[in-house]
Amino acid sequence: MNKHIVRSLFQDALYQVFDNLGFRILGVLFLLPVLLTFLVGFREDGMWIAHYWHWSYESLLASLSSGASGDPALFNGIRDRLLDQMIAVIVDWIADKAGFVFGIAAISFFVPQMLEKGAADVVFSKPVSRLALFLSRYIAGLIFVGVLSSLLVGGMFLGFFVTSGYRDTGLLWSILTLIYGFAIFHAISCTIGVFTKSTIGAILLTVIFMPVNCGLHKSWELIAVSRHVAAEERERKPDLPAKEPPGMLLSALNTALTAYHVIAPKSRDATRIAQGLRRDIEDFTPEFADEDLGLSVAEPPAGFAREPRSSFNKDGLVWIAAHPDGGGEARWTLKRDALSALGSRTAYVKRLKKELAVDSTRADISRRYTDRFEWKEKRGDEERLRRKWVFQIGDTVLTLDYDAESAWGARDESEHSAQVFLAGVQIKDELERQAQEASYDRYFAWSGPWQFNAWFSVGTTLMFVLAMLGLGWWKLSRTDF
Repeated sequence: MNKHIVRSLFQDALYQVFDNLGFRILGVLFLLPVLLTFLVGFREDGMWIAHYWHWSYESLLASLSSGASGDPALFNGIRDRLLDQMIAVIVDWIADKAGFVFGIAAISFFVPQMLEKGAADVVFSKPVSRLALFLSRYIAGLIFVGVLSSLLVGGMFLGFFVTSGYRDTGLLWSILTLIYGFAIFHAISCTIGVFTKSTIGAILLTVIFMPVNCGLHKSWELIAVSRHVAAEERERKPDLPAKEPPGMLLSALNTALTAYHVIAPKSRDATRIAQGLRRDIEDFTPEFADEDLGLSVAEPPAGFAREPRSSFNKDGLVWIAAHPDGGGEARWTLKRDALSALGSRTAYVKRLKKELAVDSTRADISRRYTDRFEWKEKRGDEERLRRKWVFQIGDTVLTLDYDAESAWGARDESEHSAQVFLAGVQIKDELERQAQEASYDRYFAWSGPWQFNAWFSVGTTLMFVLAMLGLGWWKLSRTDF
């Protein structure tokens, strides 16, 4: 096959894509969220529309909930959460789920149309092998989804950067993973098209296969994680009594699910790979984390540095910043106390109210009810701004103290730094931690046992795709027209 034939096949693939009504419809639909990212901006100071109309996050949330008032930290950090949710909805659901279905429906006619009476006689009379024609239709589908994915994800990346000042380089990996996921189902659609010579048959059978395949893999994942967690538990506690082996029926079912998982394409892992690559590119490591409490601090307050000798389990973690005008230093202190040592949280809050002679106000830290105190105190000739947050995790009471020179602490940049710091304090409750412990995503990685190995997933999935294409070519090579 010379270069002229290759060029002709490629041009034919482009024609199949760009002359496709489904491609144009999806292109317009995918442009809508892209235009939204250029029209609506989410910046640190609030939401902007067309760079003209502006609302602070506090005013937006207050309009939605009459109780949204009080601590400014309630409204901080909402920008990144909103943008992350938008990306998850658009990429992981609209493009990955609905987009795949519409994409398969739009291009499932590629192979059946080629095999129609009359068309097949003309096509197969050309000096081009049937394998080359079959693969050209498959590649046309990859071009189809590649252009649309680049339009959606690349456009959103640029829109978020220009309008919201938000840059998530790892988001661009979603283009490759969307193509990867689509390549699986497109191979199935092409092969079904060869066997049935029916566009409707290719669409229906492929769309039915999608949820069935995902459901079977999900069932296997739950079993695999359960076994892995149980094995880890036995390693930690070797004296645990051995569990009874499963019955014959359950054992046969487990074997069948395992065989299916090894052979069948693992389309669910495409999203996991994209998320993992995003985390690796961003290389996010929290400033502090306590796994026992499910507590993490995303980053230190701007301009502050952690005192290396401070300890969370002793006198508390301390972050210190020097006053820019030569005044006394400012401090953040995060400390834990056993609930039993304080009597109760309610009693501790009452004592604070009496000692400080101020009432507490309602605040939230990581969606957790918090008592917030604010007062000013004299320290020599200097007036200090003091704040204290009191919240509880299980049988542990945590206090977060802020101590700064009053005028400096009241500056806009200092207030913003404080709000960003508070928004970065995250707490996962016991149920969330248990769910994470039992999550397949927690163990899925590029290294590790084969059950959770990304290389194994990609390798076996690509083998399935090649096997499907080989089956389609085998059937096509033995079909008379």
